Amino acid sequence: MASSVKSCNVLTKGQRVKCEECGITLEVVDECKGCPEGCSIILNCCGKDMNVIE
Repeated sequence: MASSVKSCNVLTKGQRVKCEECGITLEVVDECKGCPEGCSIILNCCGKDMNVIE
């Protein structure tokens, strides 16, 4: 099941993030080195949040 990305520190090298509308897929090539507390990201495409492919 896919889940929406809310923080970059949960992404691991090799994971893919996909737009369910158009199909574009992004792959994590380097992991977060440690962001300040409260860090959040929005990966959005076609007006919707992109999902991590698990």
